[in-house]
Amino acid sequence: MASKAKAKSAPSPFLPFMEAHCKLLKMSLKDLTVEALKSLFGHVYYIWRTFKPALGEKDGLKYYGNVWAALADMSFDGAMAKFGLKEVKDLPTLGRIVEDCFIGVPALYITRRNTATEHVGHVQWCANPAYGPADCTYCRHDYYRQEVYLTYVYIWELIEKAKKAGLKEDILVELPSGRCRDGAACACQIILRTRDANPDLPLPEVARKFIDLEIGNQEPVLYILKKQKRTLEEQGPGSFLGFFAVDFLAWLQLNLNVKAKATGIYLKLWQTFPKMWVKDAKLDCEIGTVKTAKDVADIIAYCEHKKYTAFKASSKADGSIVLTAEADPFVQVADMLQADKGYKAALVAMDEDFVANVLKQIKMDKKATVKFTSHIAKGDAKTEMEIRVK
Repeated sequence: MASKAKAKSAPSPFLPFMEAHCKLLKMSLKDLTVEALKSLFGHVYYIWRTFKPALGEKDGLKYYGNVWAALADMSFDGAMAKFGLKEVKDLPTLGRIVEDCFIGVPALYITRRNTATEHVGHVQWCANPAYGPADCTYCRHDYYRQEVYLTYVYIWELIEKAKKAGLKEDILVELPSGRCRDGAACACQIILRTRDANPDLPLPEVARKFIDLEIGNQEPVLYILKKQKRTLEEQGPGSFLGFFAVDFLAWLQLNLNVKAKATGIYLKLWQTFPKMWVKDAKLDCEIGTVKTAKDVADIIAYCEHKKYTAFKASSKADGSIVLTAEADPFVQVADMLQADKGYKAALVAMDEDFVANVLKQIKMDKKATVKFTSHIAKGDAKTEMEIRVK
């Protein structure tokens, strides 16, 4: 039985925040939504790829799982507010919240049964892995083997939140199939049961179709939003903020659990990207051999744009270039999440290391210097860097 009550669609309260960055980045809401989804699910993947060798598989998976548990907390609170709920009295109410949390990923979540003793949902499409990065096959499969386990972590956290909100019954979780883990599966099956449920009751049949074939050459998220009867104004801001929230939550897990290594591992995470982005920067900026301060500045600004910080360039009489950013979404979202000064210090270190690695990639680390003269994460009004070439 599909859940009947639906909250009225409404734009996200964070839409003005995203629209402001659309303007700064010179991107449309649609384009930034798509790019943010790619960045978000690429970022969670590279967090796992960084955590695993740095912390070992056991602790790496544990702390990475904690990131998803924190996201579940946020999603649960958002669903409670959306539905105007003060408490969760029963499994059908929890099922409705689970459905909404998955929808916001975004995922195409179809509730097939929602009774007093059993909730069954089918996930026909999910942005993770649909918008994940193109990495080598083994590494992707290694990651996706963990994703079904992380779905358990996510759902267990939703259940714990429901219990704190009044749910009395024990809830058992079963995931007979997951599209990340089971390549031939047409849907992930999410099964929640109370102890009074009949486990021998036949499950709703999984439709034998791959939604990806229906999507074809269309932009996936646009197709899914249409199926969900939701808009870019609803989805986009959550995906955009999600990228920065995940970054903070990854740092937070490091800071809480391996404080002495936190900054080093966080920098390793961000060292992943310059080698990928510099190639695109040189092509898009039509730069063959990097020679001038302007060449260097154009490539740095391109790479900063990939992490959604918009820099404008100005020339000085001595030939140096100054890059200036009037806003930093990492800092803005950190403030929304009440992050402490440790994360902001890590952001400063990350930016400096990020730029240094861009210089290495363009083989200008011996010829060019980049000096940050101010940074929003330090409390300054703007972030500014001065670029010189010998």
